[in-house]
Amino acid sequence: MVASASRNEVKTGTDLAELKQALRVIRRVVQRTEPAQLSGAQAMALASCFGEIERVSASGMARVSPRIIETGAYATGGHASAPDWLSTVTGSSAGAAKGRLVAAERAAAVPELRQALKDGLLSAPELSVVATAGAADPAAIPTLLELVEERASHQELCASADAAKAAARQREDERARRARVHAGRHLRWHQCEGGGIRGEFFCDEVDWAKVSPRLEAGAKARWKAAGAEKGESFEAHRLDAFIDVLAHARGQDVGARPHCLVLVDAEALRRGTTRTGEVCEIDGIGPVPVEAAVELLGQGALQFVIREGTDIKTVTSSSRDLAQKTAMALIARDRVCVVPGCGKRLGLQGDHCSIDYKDGGPTTYENLARLCPSHHAMKTYAKWSLSGGPGKWKWTPPSKPPSAGAISRARRVATAKAARNTPRQT
Repeated sequence: MVASASRNEVKTGTDLAELKQALRVIRRVVQRTEPAQLSGAQAMALASCFGEIERVSASGMARVSPRIIETGAYATGGHASAPDWLSTVTGSSAGAAKGRLVAAERAAAVPELRQALKDGLLSAPELSVVATAGAADPAAIPTLLELVEERASHQELCASADAAKAAARQREDERARRARVHAGRHLRWHQCEGGGIRGEFFCDEVDWAKVSPRLEAGAKARWKAAGAEKGESFEAHRLDAFIDVLAHARGQDVGARPHCLVLVDAEALRRGTTRTGEVCEIDGIGPVPVEAAVELLGQGALQFVIREGTDIKTVTSSSRDLAQKTAMALIARDRVCVVPGCGKRLGLQGDHCSIDYKDGGPTTYENLARLCPSHHAMKTYAKWSLSGGPGKWKWTPPSKPPSAGAISRARRVATAKAARNTPRQT
């Protein structure tokens, strides 16, 4: 027994010495690196390595911190609590440190997460997302870890985790949750000392879905008309649209045709609840219970897309416009930017993916894909290509990929050229 303890002390001492040596090496590299002398590719290679070091370090911290809590060792350094200790070590807030410790303790009880941490796969934010979703639905953990290993974006990981948590909630739990949210609803505002009004609100997702279509339509109309020219953020135009919605609360048209999409799997709709892998969500808002989605039937600004497996079975609409139905089906299929690892959900644009529009490509469901503005610009102005189709998209660079600055300049030139060729209305 004594010999075993002695061997363990030697091993731990060796591990600590190796870590300290690695730390000295990393510190030397950081100190002698001159960013101005690096090419963009060299800087990216270094940053990629630093990112992997950060991920492995976070995994190591998550592995050892439950033992520190268990033994109470943080108190030997004069710290009042484990979060206080971790916030000092990492330079983070006590609240952020507490969240990391909670996630680490959850992971310690799950074999799959213990192995992922042992392999150094999880950053602190990723561990928090996976551990929280796993607490609600342990069956979701393997799927979420696959996304982590595939280097999916944090947005994609969070979306999958949110869907898993929503599917895990029982109908009675959802009713209790919505009742709690409704009881806590509020709108608060105050005048800031330096001028201006600041506010916040909290409400049920279904109530917000009754307002958001008009709000987002107004914001997009303003952004398209003036955002790029004035350099104002989309959030600024959303506030302007919000004021318009309030000012026209009695039903006057604010100029933009609002619509919002509710996507639901047919089986979940028939059953009344979602299961793991099924979807019931409001586009731009997130997962909602089927019961809540049914409440929105009949809302003029909302359209329902019902999915049977991977096929779009029904698009509810008061219009016979095929293009409108194609657009809704495309939104249902491409929930995020289709470029692998992107995960962006807002501001997506339709792109002729197989046969380009200028080459006579048809504007059909099969020849369209949704891209975020940045990736759309890369495809349009930098000759990146998209291939493979739904579920197996490939994002291929040109032989000599241009820089972000070159893409931005090409985009501005094309925009100016289009403006000159657009006839003025009289």
